[in-house]
Amino acid sequence: MKKQKLSLLILIISLLLSSCNRNADMGETNLTQPDNTASPYSPQTNSMSSLFLKPCAVINMTDMETLFQESPLFINEENGGCVIRNQWDTRSIWYSVFSGEQSLPAMQWHTRHLIAGWIEDDYQLIVDEIISNKANQSLIDLQEARLVVYEQLEYRWERFFTVGNSAYWILNSRAFKGILDVVEEDIYLQIGFSGFLAAQVQTEIENLAKSIIVQLPEKFFVEFDFPEEVGELNLVENLLEVPQILEVTKTSQEIFFGDLCGNEMTTIRAQIDNFEMIDNVYLVYRLVSANETNDNWKTVFMNQLTPSTWEISLSAETSFLSYQLVNGAQVEYSIAIIYNVNNVQRSSSYSDILLLQCRQ
Repeated sequence: MKKQKLSLLILIISLLLSSCNRNADMGETNLTQPDNTASPYSPQTNSMSSLFLKPCAVINMTDMETLFQESPLFINEENGGCVIRNQWDTRSIWYSVFSGEQSLPAMQWHTRHLIAGWIEDDYQLIVDEIISNKANQSLIDLQEARLVVYEQLEYRWERFFTVGNSAYWILNSRAFKGILDVVEEDIYLQIGFSGFLAAQVQTEIENLAKSIIVQLPEKFFVEFDFPEEVGELNLVENLLEVPQILEVTKTSQEIFFGDLCGNEMTTIRAQIDNFEMIDNVYLVYRLVSANETNDNWKTVFMNQLTPSTWEISLSAETSFLSYQLVNGAQVEYSIAIIYNVNNVQRSSSYSDILLLQCRQ
């Protein structure tokens, strides 16, 4: 009987000790397990030396609400980056960041997509030449080379010196749109905004760029494959969703200048389809003659007559004050549409108006 009691006591003690060891092991596992929900990074499955970057996880939504001065905001991962929009989709801030072997393909991909929606074949030729040029196969060289593309799209740029090894502010004030383009060693970072006045957000965007760079690990990887250009079907669908200039007319093909002249004015009128999306329409023009070869363009906003009709008048007395009035000079112009807050659709160039000196 005593042996049975002793055996039972030993069994109970063994069970208790086994239970304590299991609890101790479980407690240690919980303490050392990483909390992935609180980190913007996760281990990369094909390389333990790199981390997947979750772009939107490095954004502080409280800071964004302060910047937008409104709530709620909507945040999504798109094209390997992160986009924050307000509930009316009238303002947005977006950013993308790539490092290492992804950086140059990312900048090349962004360069190709700068001209998406523009109809001029010349833009495609410019972009293809820039990307294929052997001199533009580093981040900084390509960053500088593609500034000409932004210029063609009516952006203005300036160097920025307090973040990265090379950085540019690239702004289109008329479209309320801007981009901070940054190269930091092998990192390519781009932060953009739309629907804001540049002066309203530039400082905050600059601080955001510095904050993102500080948070980045030594090596990281973004899960994005840089897809090819959209197919013809998608391109047609996209064109159906943007305003289209159906017709451009003018009241006169000749504008006269000189003393006691008549017919000193012509009115350019544009008929536009899908007008529901239009925010504004403007005319870009210059005077071209044998006496002037400078690239001095002027921009004036057109007046809306009806939801689909916009017009502007050019006068020999007031519209060409920065040019030399030369008999036979040509007015070169095009029409641009700002739609959906920050997108621009531009017509082909026209050279069908002459400036003539009247003779009494």
